[in-house]
Amino acid sequence: MAAARAGQVVVVGGSMAGLLAARALAEHAESVVVLERDRLPQEVAPRGRVPQGRHLHVLLSAGLERLRQWFPGIEEELTALGAVPVEGSEAWVHQGGGYRARGYWGRPGLGMTRPLLEHVVRGRVAALAGVTIQDGTTVDAVTMGLGRVTGVVVDGTPRPADLVVDCSGRSSRIAHALAASHVLDPPVTTVGIDIGYTSFFLRRTPEDFEGKLLVSIENPGSFRGGAVVPVEGDRWQVTLSGVHGDVPPATDDEVVAFAETLSTPAVAQLIRHCERVSAIETYRFPSSRRRHYEKVRALPPGLVTLGDASSSFDPIYGQGMTSSALQAEALEAVVGRIGVLSEDLPKRFHRKAARIIEAPWRIAVGGDFGHPATVGDRPVGTAQLNGYMVRVIHAAHASLPVTRSFNRVLQLEDPPTALLGPTTVARVLRASRRSPAVTGAAVQHPRVGPPRVT
Repeated sequence: MAAARAGQVVVVGGSMAGLLAARALAEHAESVVVLERDRLPQEVAPRGRVPQGRHLHVLLSAGLERLRQWFPGIEEELTALGAVPVEGSEAWVHQGGGYRARGYWGRPGLGMTRPLLEHVVRGRVAALAGVTIQDGTTVDAVTMGLGRVTGVVVDGTPRPADLVVDCSGRSSRIAHALAASHVLDPPVTTVGIDIGYTSFFLRRTPEDFEGKLLVSIENPGSFRGGAVVPVEGDRWQVTLSGVHGDVPPATDDEVVAFAETLSTPAVAQLIRHCERVSAIETYRFPSSRRRHYEKVRALPPGLVTLGDASSSFDPIYGQGMTSSALQAEALEAVVGRIGVLSEDLPKRFHRKAARIIEAPWRIAVGGDFGHPATVGDRPVGTAQLNGYMVRVIHAAHASLPVTRSFNRVLQLEDPPTALLGPTTVARVLRASRRSPAVTGAAVQHPRVGPPRVT
């Protein structure tokens, strides 16, 4: 039996995690208020306190599907604003000595910037009955009474709430204050990767490239990376990355030189071919971090934590926004059964969220431990799984079914264990032997620039 609509909810943080949490709770609470410390732009633009917003973001297919369900017509709205549908037949993804087999990988994804996605989702959430978004508002702490969270302190003034949802990011003041006071101090897993990004936009024309997506993943290998994605405004968004101090540069000549070290020459060719139309931006991400709320025996009622405030992954895998969407869906399911006011809500939600977080955590952290300099708690079985993943990567060069299965896991539609089914394992073992990385066959790289006239 569904719980009745009841309770006042405060969501701390107005980026994607907070907005999706608000949408998930909108039909179950009497009111939902999203408190965001930034002044939110009226136009599509990066937010001042979100420097990573200027870099490439990906909404994986599992996340896009949740947005379709919550906001009917949002895919068409985003496309009308310039987001670019991308199919597997248009994607050139180079990893482990070859390109993944191109063809039907599943429903098309969308190439767009994070500011565009946030702008559209924020407009949809703000239009919901009972939901209010307040910007320029700083939450200093939560208030406590009789062993439960009773609200928040906003710019020094207490504000009551029946449920506080902390979506304020990995540097959450709430999480740090509760841990320092030993009210809520969950075990924390940290994995050091020290990834550096360099990003910029290029002018995009139909003749630039014989595809719509270009990615180079040097894992296994140097762990350098490059991605070129079509986004709104007839632009390519380019992000180069490196780990453990191998930081991509921020000048034109050095950017090209860095891109030339990638296994596919197409990234550097495309950068040289197109006009840069933005500044070159840089960003550093020190470590993946996970707060294990599911391991806390007595969680204080009235508070749940979602998104980067709970778990933040190496962003090279593009899992953050989709993981937040899946956690918000889990919150909606739990609240729908037991209600906003239930004292069991934190325990039941965080157990469910932990199972959701486990899949992207194993993908990101397991992959990061392919680099010898990565430090931290290594998930059990990482070495064996990484060895098998090399076979999967090679098999994806030669087998479209393997590529499709691999893509479903990377898109968080299927768990990593889906790659261990008997049929998939047999395909992997057969197809991996046909990879150019194994046979030594020449790899055909995509054309950059107009086709030659003969």
